[in-house]
Amino acid sequence: MRPRRGVKSSPVDVAKQFVTKKIDMPGFKVENIPPTGRGVITQKPFQNGDFLLHYHGQLLTWEEGDRLEERNSTGFRFFYQV
Repeated sequence: MRPRRGVKSSPVDVAKQFVTKKIDMPGFKVENIPPTGRGVITQKPFQNGDFLLHYHGQLLTWEEGDRLEERNSTGFRFFYQV
């Protein structure tokens, strides 16, 4: 169901649509960013609170993340609120 013209869908409704379809929202591309490696780049502006992407990776506890970093530090750690 499409929202009425001029009526913006809630971020939760937008997220459900993309996650259910198992596709990413348009407006992103993956690029190589030396020296760090691959990164996701936005190609359009977004508003605070907009749904962006669905994370497909493994969810770790803080302690599991610490152990992995001690064994093989990448220099990059990201924490997400679920």
